[in-house]
Amino acid sequence: MRRIRLFIALLPLLLMTGCWSKVEIDEQTFVFALYIDQGDTPDKVEVTISSPLPNRLLSGQQAGSGTSHGQPYAVISKQGTSIQQALMLIQRDLTRKIHFGHTRIVTVGRQYAENGIKDMLDWMQREPTFHISTIVSTAPGKAKEVAELTPVYERMPAEVMLKMAQQRAMLDTSAKQCLIAEASGQGVATNYLTMGVMKMPSENGEIKPWAGIQGVALYYDDKLTGVLPSAEGRAIAWALGRSGRQVYTLSWDDGQSRADILFNQLMSKKSVRMGPEGPRFTLSLKGDGDLIHKRDIMNRDEKEMNAILEQKLREKIEKQLKSAFSKTQKAKSDVLQLGMLLDWKYPKFWEEKRDNWTDYYKNDLDIEFKVEINVKQVGILS
Repeated sequence: MRRIRLFIALLPLLLMTGCWSKVEIDEQTFVFALYIDQGDTPDKVEVTISSPLPNRLLSGQQAGSGTSHGQPYAVISKQGTSIQQALMLIQRDLTRKIHFGHTRIVTVGRQYAENGIKDMLDWMQREPTFHISTIVSTAPGKAKEVAELTPVYERMPAEVMLKMAQQRAMLDTSAKQCLIAEASGQGVATNYLTMGVMKMPSENGEIKPWAGIQGVALYYDDKLTGVLPSAEGRAIAWALGRSGRQVYTLSWDDGQSRADILFNQLMSKKSVRMGPEGPRFTLSLKGDGDLIHKRDIMNRDEKEMNAILEQKLREKIEKQLKSAFSKTQKAKSDVLQLGMLLDWKYPKFWEEKRDNWTDYYKNDLDIEFKVEINVKQVGILS
């Protein structure tokens, strides 16, 4: 009994061992965003990090504005034969240790994406401080150009891109989803960005760089194989169940009548059943929308108006969905991961098609689309 009491008394002391491998916060460089591009030669990769400068992050500083000493963040680029080597070259020029615990955005340039992102995915798995919940996106040119955008409402460009993805205007694809797609041999889709310049009143009318989302990038076998424009990208995002609030605009009566419908609830469901000629997939979309604006030259009643809106929305969304899916087939990118659904429901058939699933998906896959739309007129008493 005495030994037990002595052990209990000493137990708290055993737990107070401290942090033998700790690194002080003021000795670390927290990378908020990572930009990866093809290097100057085929055997090189260019890595760019964006990190805050604590000595310039002043309390009460206006969003997006630099201090008298410059911007409150740093952007550093190096090239190497691998991502890790490029990071080591960056580390060599820093006074603090690089840490990826706060990294939330990874952007890849188009040329690097077309050549393949397998090395990047391998690095993501091996880097112990990297979070696989990090958002992945694709730039139309050099990824590091995104780091030059003007953060009007935020402090850093990385925060701008992160919050754009979190709003789910299109996709919010994570590194985890990219890794799952690689392991399963399926496709994956990311946001496809756009870059430009514009005159900004917030910057004293100066012309500054900005970035946005113009569509969806399609990947197969770890390579960029296709791009969807905005309308079709929204359809795929809806089908993936990762789309946020969306506004659809309709016109009829030779363009004289118009309506805007806001969708707050977007749902999707995919299923497969085995028939005599093989599996038949069904992709169903359902949306509940509010009529937020209309101009009807015929002054139709509510019932007739709703019938017109729902029919036209079904036709429009189904057309966009079919077009988007057809392009994923051309790109050989099973972004909806129908192969995984087939594996789960009919494993024997999947084993037969696993090795040539890409060809089957592109040429022989049988799929049916269903779109259900409900529209209500806000503010009208029934």
